[in-house]
Amino acid sequence: MSIPPKPSGGFYERTQGGIHPAVVEHYYKDRLVETAATSVYLLQVMRAHICMLAKQEIIPREAAGKLAALLTSWQDGGGITAAMLDPALEDLYINMEHLVKQELGEEIAGMMPVARSRNDVEAAMWRLELREKLELLATSAINHCEVLEARAAVHLADPLPGYTYHQQAQPLTLGFQLSAASAALHRDAERIIDCLERLDINPLGGAALCGSGYPIDRPYTSALLGFRETMDNCVDGVAACDYMLEAAYCGMQLLVTLGRLAEEVIKWCQNEVGFASLPDSLIDSSTIMPHKRNPVIPATVRAISRQKAGEFAGIAAACTVPFEASRDVTTTFDKAAQLVLAAWDMCEISAAYSEGIIFHPAKMRSALSLSFAYSTELADTLVREGGLTFRQAHSIVGGAVSQLFDAGASPEDMSYTLLNEWCLKITGSSLPISAEVYHGACDIDENIARRNHIGGTAPTQVAHTLRERIAVRARLRQRLEENSRRWQAGEEQLRQACRNLV
Repeated sequence: MSIPPKPSGGFYERTQGGIHPAVVEHYYKDRLVETAATSVYLLQVMRAHICMLAKQEIIPREAAGKLAALLTSWQDGGGITAAMLDPALEDLYINMEHLVKQELGEEIAGMMPVARSRNDVEAAMWRLELREKLELLATSAINHCEVLEARAAVHLADPLPGYTYHQQAQPLTLGFQLSAASAALHRDAERIIDCLERLDINPLGGAALCGSGYPIDRPYTSALLGFRETMDNCVDGVAACDYMLEAAYCGMQLLVTLGRLAEEVIKWCQNEVGFASLPDSLIDSSTIMPHKRNPVIPATVRAISRQKAGEFAGIAAACTVPFEASRDVTTTFDKAAQLVLAAWDMCEISAAYSEGIIFHPAKMRSALSLSFAYSTELADTLVREGGLTFRQAHSIVGGAVSQLFDAGASPEDMSYTLLNEWCLKITGSSLPISAEVYHGACDIDENIARRNHIGGTAPTQVAHTLRERIAVRARLRQRLEENSRRWQAGEEQLRQACRNLV
């Protein structure tokens, strides 16, 4: 049996097209199809690199012009399609080199890999991709804030039971509760933009790990790619994985916020609660039970939030590798990018049902009559107005409540007389407040209005908070716009550089 001759060259040449069929079938084939859409980022990085090589006279200008023209034509056409790719050539980058060789010949194609490695090229294209996806995500989160706060402004004074451990705790307002969810989303948006700006630095030029002996101009490629700055350590440039972990975390944290809001919506729509209902376009029904109005859409957001938490743990584990290029990180990037996109998808859906949900304020107010939610304010009134110690006041109100609870009585059976009896038991003296003051402390609207300080549930405070957040959102949008303008300026500079070469 004759053994076919090995291709001339080193291991790189010997392995091209020679990957074992099992590996191609069960790993590279599907992965290559999935990553085809990212070819636009690869082409962008390679165009910038070629322009730099020509500017520095590292390769002939004529060859650089042909390379730039070909890569630009592919990018303007939407990238390298899956149909153009061969899984036996391992990955997107090797396929691109092979396609260039087919189009321009081996001599010109052979100039393209000068002064760089697949390591720094991938690191650069991943950052380009993530910053775009994070911009989408931050914009969606900010828009969601606006939706929630528009709803909050309408319901500033509508009482709603506040809960701890799924038990009614104190009365607050629907506007206050929606503002709380929006506050978390504001932090998520700011966190995403912080992450975006932190990863927006250029690793290109790091080559395999320690830079290049050619006279490269890294700040020039940073400008062409719209990066804020250039990474100051090449091994960090190709080995860093914290940026993809942080991006995945930002997506995961937003999903956690959305999952919590989804849980609220599901609870509000329960038959026994009835605080809200969803329009027909945002529910599902049953194939057997005609009466069902299932809150499946928010339940979907909650489910994705929980599932992605498991994936995030895997991403974090994969990033615990030494400071060197690693297959662990290479295979993990797609998962991080997908997590960011999943967060964006769920944020758009969550904003849709936050805008479409129909609230029932009368049922919210009615539900407050089912508990002794006024008890905290009643005890506080005995302290503020009556001069009792808090522990005395707490014991008096708690004693009256527990007596009614044990007797199966309702909160409406609480009375000034009963409270006075407990005051005599605890302190030996009568209640130090009048019946009028007592009734004011038991009034739900008065309970809410008295929490009139920064962060309180009083409608005036919530309205003030909502007004201040308009400026916060404006600042966040401004940061996004500044980043976007820099990226667009880099893209235009890159296009001009390519046109000049051609």
